[in-house]
Amino acid sequence: MNPSAPLPAPKWAWHHRTLTRLHAGLLAARREHAAATRLPHERGGADALDFTEGELELRDLRAELAHEDSALTEVEAALRRLREGRYGICEDTGARIPAARLRALPWTRFTRAAAERREKASR
Repeated sequence: MNPSAPLPAPKWAWHHRTLTRLHAGLLAARREHAAATRLPHERGGADALDFTEGELELRDLRAELAHEDSALTEVEAALRRLREGRYGICEDTGARIPAARLRALPWTRFTRAAAERREKASR
């Protein structure tokens, strides 16, 4: 993230603040989860149940990291669109994304109809 990048248009101030807060929170969670995955696993002396629980926790942490990486990618892309003046425009149709949708999903790249079409096509 480039702190010297131009600020978005004033009408997007709430979205910029929200996305910036989300970005900071995701980075903090990712750092915490990444650090936890590097903690040594107790192998000697632990019974099978302890070892299995540790392995499951590690698997869950890795899944959470993957989710955080995906969310960070979307939030960073939304911040980039804000800086470039493309925020709020559907990447599929070029239509304006309704304000209510942007409030609910400030990182969204698609109108609801376009997102539903994409989801249906991916099934």
